[in-house]
Amino acid sequence: MLANRNIAPNGSAYRAAQFIPQGVIMIHAPELWPFTKGAQINVVVVDTGIDRKHPDLIANYAGGYNTFDQSDDPTDDNGHGTHVAGTVAAVDNNFGVVGVAPEARIWSIKALDRYGFGMDENLISAIDWVLKKKHEIGGDWIMSLSLGAAAPSPVEEEAFKHVMADGVIVVAAAGNRSFPDIEYPARYVDSTRTLATFSDHGPHLTVVAPGVRVLSTTRTGSIPTAEVSLPGGPAMTAAPLAGSSRGEVAGPYVVCGLGRPEEFPDSVRGKIALIKRGEITFNEKVRNAEAAGALSVVIYNKDESDFKTWTLLRPDCDSIEGCDDAIHPWPVVLAISNADGQQLLSDSKQMMDMGSWLDDYTFMNGTSMACPHVSGAVALIWSLAPDASPARVRDALIGTAVDLGAPGFDEMYGFGIIKAYAAGVRLAPRRFRTPVMPPPDFTQRTPP
Repeated sequence: MLANRNIAPNGSAYRAAQFIPQGVIMIHAPELWPFTKGAQINVVVVDTGIDRKHPDLIANYAGGYNTFDQSDDPTDDNGHGTHVAGTVAAVDNNFGVVGVAPEARIWSIKALDRYGFGMDENLISAIDWVLKKKHEIGGDWIMSLSLGAAAPSPVEEEAFKHVMADGVIVVAAAGNRSFPDIEYPARYVDSTRTLATFSDHGPHLTVVAPGVRVLSTTRTGSIPTAEVSLPGGPAMTAAPLAGSSRGEVAGPYVVCGLGRPEEFPDSVRGKIALIKRGEITFNEKVRNAEAAGALSVVIYNKDESDFKTWTLLRPDCDSIEGCDDAIHPWPVVLAISNADGQQLLSDSKQMMDMGSWLDDYTFMNGTSMACPHVSGAVALIWSLAPDASPARVRDALIGTAVDLGAPGFDEMYGFGIIKAYAAGVRLAPRRFRTPVMPPPDFTQRTPP
């Protein structure tokens, strides 16, 4: 779409090129990829489910379970679980993103509903399913739990003791309350988190991992995304107005004041109208632009307030005779900041590329996003030594973590931030005695 970027036909930069998320690089996972990508290790993401047909997940998806209807269909109706799964094992396939262990086998258990809530019985049902499947097909298993609760459950605790005694490695998120101790089930096990302003911490914290602005997969076509750019310039953050069409328009734009009828010159016909927020509604501005023959509209903010929730749909439409806002064939209409609007006003060429699409990737924050970095790292290093005990894997990960706080263990960072490559060398040193070509420089493949 946008002239200064490599964009797929649906508008997404992530479907036309592949990006390695910064968190994956930060934990040194790509340095292990010449040796292993996590093949044959089973990672069970216990969450809201998964979009198993997502193009970055379909090759690694092995199966799953829905604890709500006891079926084998863990369809994600929230997006959280799909995001977590992508961080663990999005495929290395020349588009989208790459997970920490891009060849690990992903299983999904839906233990949280569309609102992100579940009960003890959902989690216990998930544990029972994992044990049954492990006994059925064998192999090394990891449970990744980006979920938590403030209070313990004796029954739940007993179930976790049982699954860990069976050789399953459990990785759980700390929680996002900024509290001085972590949530359950993380307190049942020694596991993982990141430290941000939202992160819980305390004596039960083991290691940390990236959890801020984490790029990963989400439900296909679920993320409204938009951008505006000048030729050869950086992309501007934009937001589609509710009701706006999807698509791309590239060409000249015409400044049209506040969008009142008399402010549209004849030259706007067949071009993009640039309008300032204020005085009349967005609905009126755009209808006036349409009447003047404008092809699409960009509205810039009059101040520094949020512009991402603007709408073309009037709240009182039902009481207005002939109101057709919901079915009106609106053009592509985007909102941008005041600063970006000023840049457009001062550009002498007055040419832009603007568009809106539904994307399959998004950024999220939280210890939920840190947890799969650790789960993926465990899968990656375990695949180097599949006969290693869970205790050896855990010790390798902890023993090579880079200290971030007070010397040694501390309650803010645990033993430190994980380093997958160092942990792999610690766990399976013989795998690294044969020289291999050094890995490429991954720093240039991160998303914008």
